[in-house]
Amino acid sequence: MKTRTITTLLAGCFLLILLQLVGGLVNWIVAVVCGCLVSLLAFGIFRFFEVEFESPWVIPVVPVASSVIAIAIDYFAAVNGQDVALWFAPLAAAGTAGIAVAVSRRSSRRCGLCNRRIGGGVAFNCPRCGLLVCEHNCWAFEQCRCRLCEQNRVPVFSPDGRWWDRNFGPRSAHGRCQICQGTAEETDLRVCGKCGRPQCRECWDFANGQCSRCRWIVDDLPEQLRPFMAGAPEPERPRHYQT
Repeated sequence: MKTRTITTLLAGCFLLILLQLVGGLVNWIVAVVCGCLVSLLAFGIFRFFEVEFESPWVIPVVPVASSVIAIAIDYFAAVNGQDVALWFAPLAAAGTAGIAVAVSRRSSRRCGLCNRRIGGGVAFNCPRCGLLVCEHNCWAFEQCRCRLCEQNRVPVFSPDGRWWDRNFGPRSAHGRCQICQGTAEETDLRVCGKCGRPQCRECWDFANGQCSRCRWIVDDLPEQLRPFMAGAPEPERPRHYQT
């Protein structure tokens, strides 16, 4: 567990216990209200600071445990003459936490590949298939696509030869692809617009239109791919001529 997570957890528990403790000092009705607020505040704190735990049950357990500790202090200290009704506060905290968990689980997003709940975690929309996938095992960071598209080599560029001619120039009749070593007779070679290095269409597509040597990026990137390619040129805007 990260230091930031531990610090947020300890600070949050202290605040929750203090709130429930003060509520218990007034009367049992205020204590019950504070029990509900404790659960809502706990979910708000962890969501605001984007705290994640390995077990999803840590977040609802924290406010309930904090409420129990605070009420136990109030009860056994006999501040209000050991009012048994104070113990309704932890029950209220547990009920509110259960409702909050049910609502958040129903509204939380799921990974399109592993079906894992994403919640407030990091996720990406694959520019090739459009699936929303989690960062844990389903997103290939270096290739900027989901694992399924990486395995199946799903293309992102147009298969229309006119698009390739417009962005890379005509097909090269000589040389080899500098990545897969395919010859000009075997593959459709296209040269880099900056260094002239030849690569086949499949390798250009797999590299998201970026030259593996000089890092040049093709101008006409698909809009869904552009956010993932740092340094990609801005698309040309249509020119308006005055008549």
